[in-house]
Amino acid sequence: MPRRPSRNLMRALILFLSLLAPLLTSCGEEEDSRVWLKGDLHLHSDHSHDARDNPLSALVPLAESLGMDYFVITDHDNHVNGKLTTWDDPHYRSDAMVLLYGVEWTTGRGHANFFGAERFEHERLYALRESSGEQVAEEAARQSLHFSINHPIGKDLWEYGFDHHFDSIEIWNALFLAPNRNRDAIALWESLVMEQGRRIPIRGGSDCHHQEGGEAEIFNIGNPTTWVYARDRSGEAVLNALGRGNASISYAPTAERLELWADADGDGKYELLMGDTIESVPESLAFDLRVEGTHPGDSYRVLIIKDGETLLEETVRAVQPRLTLTFRDSPNGRTFYRAELRAEPPLRHLQTTLPEAYGDMIALTNPIYVGYP
Repeated sequence: MPRRPSRNLMRALILFLSLLAPLLTSCGEEEDSRVWLKGDLHLHSDHSHDARDNPLSALVPLAESLGMDYFVITDHDNHVNGKLTTWDDPHYRSDAMVLLYGVEWTTGRGHANFFGAERFEHERLYALRESSGEQVAEEAARQSLHFSINHPIGKDLWEYGFDHHFDSIEIWNALFLAPNRNRDAIALWESLVMEQGRRIPIRGGSDCHHQEGGEAEIFNIGNPTTWVYARDRSGEAVLNALGRGNASISYAPTAERLELWADADGDGKYELLMGDTIESVPESLAFDLRVEGTHPGDSYRVLIIKDGETLLEETVRAVQPRLTLTFRDSPNGRTFYRAELRAEPPLRHLQTTLPEAYGDMIALTNPIYVGYP
């Protein structure tokens, strides 16, 4: 007869397994525990001189009513000579949303947003308005801030160059067709990725200034909305996901969310998310494009863009809450893939009677990179 293990050995084995179980559980649930959070990363309040009819007392309740998960105000720093007043406003609080600390660094050579999970020393950044992009980036890094270039093409052209470090770039500002040149901003961003050979996360921002008048009738908070796939509901997690590029952009807070996933090892599991990179070039890649929040009967055009050129375009009709499209491609050296969702924006997602101003862009993703560091 086989010999039974001793009681001491059994106790030791049980103790070992009890200690090991939490580690195994945490490793297995790391991906599944992440959560999609939505918010707007470019907003102004009545602490900016050109947004007096955008009171902070109205903005926070409006954002909460739209289901925003995180929130930030990026008032113009030059309106207060670098001495920010927004953060001390008693209305800048929320029990429903994760609050970030932000500002629009507003200079004659371009605009940028700085984001932090906690208050930061903005006057040090304000003092660098006439300095180089490298010096600004160094100060932002010293304070562990997210440095994001705003609307790089248009009336506030970014003139600090793009060779210095920055954490993301705004490629969708306000309505997709206006007032800024969003298509040109996308083309600029793609050229920087290809020419510099580095990953550059993208984001959107409404640049909302008003709750009254014509502008307020066309767009408001969340036009567009930036979704981040964060490890938890905290400011640090939001900024970490944004900096990794684990994010996509939709034209409205309640509009469809677009996700791009990839399987690089052929095991049938799509473990890579937009923003991720595959350092070595695989023989082939399988992609899964997911659309969350579809409505039965809606029709879409889905596009896969590879290095700035359309690789795949297909018209699909939603028949269930999540629409999926899987395809394969064989990469050739360093390359990147991103996705777009096109359709006529339905009024059910808009606070406007002018959907034509949005064009046909419903949502777009950050890329999945191959061969990038």
